[in-house]
Parts: sequence; C-alpha cells; structure tokens
Amino acid sequence: MTKRAKVIAKKIMEEHCLGIGIDKQRVKELFDLATHIDELVAKSGIDATFKGIIEPLNDSFDAADRDVYYEIFSYVIQLIRDLPEAVHIDKTLEAFGLFTQQDLLDRVRDLILPDKVGPAYRNNVKKVFVLSRVTIGADVAVTSIIIERSKKLFPNARICFLANSKNYELFGGEENIKIIPMDYQRRGGLVSRLESWLHALESINSETKDMEPGEYAIIDSNSRVTQLGLLPLVKKDTGYYLFEPLAHADEEMRKLGEDVNEWLNKVFEGTIGNFTYPALSVPARYNEAAKGFYQKLFNNKEFTVTVNFGVGGNDDKRVSDEFEFEVVLHLLEQGAKVILDEGFGEDEIERTERLIDRLKARGKAIMRVNEDLAFIEELKPDLITYKGGIGQFAALISQSQFYVGYDSMGQHVAAALEIPELVVFNGYPTVKFSWKWHPYGKGNIKIIHAEGKTEKDVLESTKKILSVLQ
Repeated sequence: MTKRAKVIAKKIMEEHCLGIGIDKQRVKELFDLATHIDELVAKSGIDATFKGIIEPLNDSFDAADRDVYYEIFSYVIQLIRDLPEAVHIDKTLEAFGLFTQQDLLDRVRDLILPDKVGPAYRNNVKKVFVLSRVTIGADVAVTSIIIERSKKLFPNARICFLANSKNYELFGGEENIKIIPMDYQRRGGLVSRLESWLHALESINSETKDMEPGEYAIIDSNSRVTQLGLLPLVKKDTGYYLFEPLAHADEEMRKLGEDVNEWLNKVFEGTIGNFTYPALSVPARYNEAAKGFYQKLFNNKEFTVTVNFGVGGNDDKRVSDEFEFEVVLHLLEQGAKVILDEGFGEDEIERTERLIDRLKARGKAIMRVNEDLAFIEELKPDLITYKGGIGQFAALISQSQFYVGYDSMGQHVAAALEIPELVVFNGYPTVKFSWKWHPYGKGNIKIIHAEGKTEKDVLESTKKILSVLQ
C-alpha cells in the first residue's frame, strides 16, 4: 500500500502536466492514505503528497503550478476540516468566514493581486510580525531581507519574528527583534502542520489584544505556516501582506533576494535604492568566542576556510564522498586551515567520520571542537571539525576568509556575512530553481552548476577556483 501513494501522486502530476486538470478523487485517495491509522501507510501518503506534489509545484516557480498548488491544498484543507480531530481548525476557519474551498481560493487570489499597497501611516505601526519560511536557509535568504527592510519601513515598530527558536542564534543579537517561538511540523501529520498555523494565530492575537488594526502589520514570507497564504491570520486581512515570489516567473536568472526586494518596493512604494541584502544579527557571545578562537589557534595569521557539506537531508544536492575528500585535501595542500562542520543527523556525521579517517591516513592532523570552542593550545591542526549550533558556526564563518559548501543553509549565511564563497549546485529540478536560490550578497560569490556534468569536470572546476584563493 505504501507504493500506492507514490503511484497516485505521480498520476496527479502527470495529468496536470498534460493539461487534463486535477482529479479530486485521486487527491481524496491520497489524503485517505496520509491519514491512515497505520503509521507507515500514513507516512507514505504524507511523503507522496508533499515530496511528490506540493514541493515540485512550488519549486517550479511557475504561476500555473502555483495555482494548481492552491487548488489541491485548499481541497486538502477542506478534507482535514472534516476529521474529528480537526474540529478546532474547522471552527477557526469558520470564524474568519471561510466555509468552503472556494472561499479559501477567492481569499488567496485577492491577496496575490498586484495592487495591494502598505499602510499610509507607517509611523503609527508599533509591531511588525514577520513569518518564518520554516527552514533556516530560506529565512536567511528571504526573511532576513523582510526584517531589514521592515526596520526602515516601520521606524517606530518592534519586529516580532515568528520562527523556530534556533533562529535566535542568527537574529537574536538585536534588541528590537523579538523571536516568538513557532515550530512547523515539517515531518508531522496533516493536522499537526495546520496546528502550526493556529499557534502562530494565537501568538499574534496575544501580542495585539490591546492594539488597534492600524498599529500592527503582518508580513507573510510565503510561509508554510499559512500554507503560502491559504490560512488567515487577521480578520479581513487588514494589515496583512503576502510575499508573491512569481512576479518575474518568466525570468530564468532572478534570485529570490531580488524578488522579495522588488515586492517590498511595490507594496511599500520603495525604489531600487531601497534594495537590501540578507543580514544577520548573531549574538555577541558567539562572535567574541569565534574571534578568541582564531586568535589563540592561528594568531589570526592563517588563511582559514569554513566548509559545510550539509544538504538538509537531500542527498541529490551532493556530488560524492570522493569529491568532498578531494576538496578538503586540496584546500589543506594549498596551505589553508579548514574548519569543517560535522553536519546534522547520522548520515552527515558518518560521512564526516569517513572523510576524517581518510585525511588521517594522509598524515593530516585533526582537532575536534564543540560549541564552546575549547581546545589544547599546543595543538597545531590542519583540519578542525566543529560540532554545535548554527550561531557559533555562523560566527566562525564570519571570521574566516572563505566558505565552501553545497546549496544549503551555509551558503546564505556566508552571503549575509559578506564572506567570499564557492557553492556547488547539484540535483536541482530546474535551472530557474537553482538561480532563485543562488546566494545573494555583497561578497565575491562563485557558483558551479554540477547538474549534467561529470564528477571529474566538477572537481577540476572547483580546484581551479580554490587554487587562487590566497
């Protein structure tokens, strides 16, 4: 039965691509699998729904696919509302005057029209709520721009960032930014994913209970929490603004950072001079620890490269173990000191261990550090492996001279910190997708597109760039 879910999802996408339309019966059949009492069957249905349909539709950055996503997921929401365990979700939507699938569609279609503009009296706004994109990399690439622009657009407002608490490590260094904890269940069931929206709604209601509508604004980064705007956060959508990333869907070589800047200009009447790059406010304790670490270990005299081969669980983004070993070995033989993030999860940590073993066999000295960055000062390592949180690693990146990695969170952190970098893109669904997620920043950014190339060619291109760093 678990294979059945993939078959259904594939059929739905095939019929969409052929212009046949969406068969609601197939969607209902997939929904029944996703809510099955058997956990393995339910997981197969959820995976097929999101990995086989929802993510491909949104990753295409195509307006027609976006409309199909809204059609499918608005129907899924209606199916969820009928579940006994989702009465609270149904009642909340009814309170917003949303009773049918058509109600959901009509509302979101109004929101993405190109004529909605921001409030005339922005100085009256006391709080701006910014919704997370859920993944940290996307929050750096997209949401951080919204946060930076909001500081200037609403000079008297406090920024309330609804996000995973881990975001404190990247955005918690500024007093005017309040992190309101909000966890989206990316690997949870259908009901739990919608409950993340309810938690966001509760937080906003609590923060605004004594405020008038014109005293706060809500900027939705096209968040999964609201299912890209399908779920409401305020009555009549007063003061609510939904980022629409498809205004330039026909242009292949646009970055999301450019798109969100232009959207903010359109909504809040800005100019190209208002464009802002991603930015972070890493808490001072992380930066101070990183500076002290480099000073003690290298006396700030070594050329240091930070490396992260993490891919967020998507192994298609990788090249290979051999490629990663050759890249690190090349950097070391060029005389660089390398700080390698051990990664997250069993698979990434195991790959790091294999890489370390091979480097030891080549006579390279390895030193491991945790988040406290403690080490024996007499050691003179070639490679330092880091195991800890993103805040301290971001600070280590900020004090390095170069960054190397795949298309993942680290590339956006390096770009926001203006650190020169090399990013290897692989396993992307379309060229447009890869361009959308290119790092956007002031630093010198080199990109290698590995898709369709031999591993030998990708490695040669990588070494060529890395050979002229120092």
